[in-house]
Amino acid sequence: MTDYVDVQYVNLLSGRFQRFNIKHRNPLKVNFRCPICGDSQKSATKARGWIIESTKTSSLFYNCFNCGAAHSFQNFLKMQDPALYKDYVTDKFLQDSPKQKPQEIKLKNPEKPVFDKNPLKTIKKISQLKHDHPAKSYINQRQIPTDQHYRLYYAPKFKTWINSIIPNKFPPFKKDEPRLILPFLDEKGNCFGVSARGFDPNGLRYITIMFQDVPKIFGLDKVDFTKPYLVVEGALDSLFLPNAIAMAGADGNVTGLKHLENATFVFDAESRNLEITKRMEKLIRKGYNVCIWPHNLPGKDINEMHLAGVKNIDKLIKENTFSGLEASLKLTAWRKA
Repeated sequence: MTDYVDVQYVNLLSGRFQRFNIKHRNPLKVNFRCPICGDSQKSATKARGWIIESTKTSSLFYNCFNCGAAHSFQNFLKMQDPALYKDYVTDKFLQDSPKQKPQEIKLKNPEKPVFDKNPLKTIKKISQLKHDHPAKSYINQRQIPTDQHYRLYYAPKFKTWINSIIPNKFPPFKKDEPRLILPFLDEKGNCFGVSARGFDPNGLRYITIMFQDVPKIFGLDKVDFTKPYLVVEGALDSLFLPNAIAMAGADGNVTGLKHLENATFVFDAESRNLEITKRMEKLIRKGYNVCIWPHNLPGKDINEMHLAGVKNIDKLIKENTFSGLEASLKLTAWRKA
């Protein structure tokens, strides 16, 4: 029988992957488009990534029958979301505690909801909150530009709100929680999913819920692909930059982007992070522009750099954007520093 914590985290990942489909429950077999290789760039219907339960050990493993990726479930989770992985490790530890009581969690395919094109109308924008509201204070502490506050929302009861959009997305719960909502909007302003940031330092940091089976890109409603644009990892980071979008880790899968000759991919400044450097290598091999940060910058992401006093970050990115052989040499030096 599959470990209930593993099932819980497969559930949390379900909204992130395109064509997510439970093929078998015992033993567990879950199929979706591979987030590592992007699966087929020619066919949007192919899905060759699998989470499979071992019939001998009941452990979960990830395999892609396109790129050959093979990982334990916990390593796959760590690759896809390091923050969520930390929560997973904590829950596994608590599960082993004598005081922790096992609970049954049923895995189910995401429902295809029929909902209002504007599910955000039932919650408030950060710009509409009072100046002393806790969510407003959080955004101000992170120094998010005030002219961007209208793009962020606050859900006082996140699970209840999501269940009003996708019935029974969250199973019966005793406690609900407030979350900062970063909506994915298309070119017409229609919401096709959300990334929800928790305020509890001991809880799950981010939960992503998709309403449609499309790439998770924040900022499609604002970006001009015909001009130079930036592709960053975090939605909040994109708010500090002109003509920027955030793309679910910017992992080398460019589905949903246009005019790639105008794109510059900007990763977090973590030269020792193997997954980040692998993604950078992948994009460089494809001939795209990649930002390779100078050494010894304060902060690992754009928001942290801003809080540390780094000025003109967009200019800094432009001065440190490379492609081709030069990018490969710069990346090699950056990794060794």
